[in-house]
Amino acid sequence: MKKIYLACSLTQAPAGFKEEVEVLRTKLKEKYETLDFVGLEKGTAQDVYNWNTKCVRDADLILAICTNPSIGLGIEIGLALEIQKPVLAVASKDALITRMVLGMNGPTCTFARYDTLDDVVAMVEQKQF
Repeated sequence: MKKIYLACSLTQAPAGFKEEVEVLRTKLKEKYETLDFVGLEKGTAQDVYNWNTKCVRDADLILAICTNPSIGLGIEIGLALEIQKPVLAVASKDALITRMVLGMNGPTCTFARYDTLDDVVAMVEQKQF
């Protein structure tokens, strides 16, 4: 079973967004193994760094939801690109996205916009990884 690391903003993200991400994770688990980030409550900052970077290394695909700004997400995307892991970076159609993310399309990275997080499931299914 393919492994997906679902990465997104946590610290700055609104509660409603976090709830939507959990619904997306549940849908993805029907077809993929999803690697869970440590989050805001468990472990030390070092634990979070070690675990999340391990998830990037272990995943077959990094699904980066870029709708909300996140330095940690940027670090995870950068690591994935450095080790040539496939990245599907997505953002809601109305989100203001840094040009750094918009410009990273390449052989291992794709950026796309979505209307709803349900659209993201279809994007993952179309991605070759």
